[in-house]
Amino acid sequence: RRLIPRPGRLGPQSHEASVQRTATMAAAAETSAGGDEYLLKICCMGAGYVGGPTMAVIAENCPNIKVTVVDLSKKQIDAWNSDDLPIYEPGLLEVVKKSRGKNLFFSTDIDSTIFEADIIFISVN
Repeated sequence: RRLIPRPGRLGPQSHEASVQRTATMAAAAETSAGGDEYLLKICCMGAGYVGGPTMAVIAENCPNIKVTVVDLSKKQIDAWNSDDLPIYEPGLLEVVKKSRGKNLFFSTDIDSTIFEADIIFISVN
């Protein structure tokens, strides 16, 4: 499998650039708690049995990471944005409620979420 880098996002970088990015991320981690700035942005394509719960746990444990789960199904996304989740796992609703609207989001806006993401998970059939 070959990744196709987007300009300025992926690909080879100098050691100095890598060190600078690490320093910038460390500084952001110290200042971004509870703010609008996120250390990293994750997009997960697929709001089903794997994508939704996995991303909810990541968001709960990593408050400085913005996690957005996207899906073509508005019905599925609406369910994740409610208290009537589309799947049942013990304790999942509580995990979702802790992060939803803070650093966990569910959306049908796939294109812009992919564009702003640093990491993309594909969690579909």
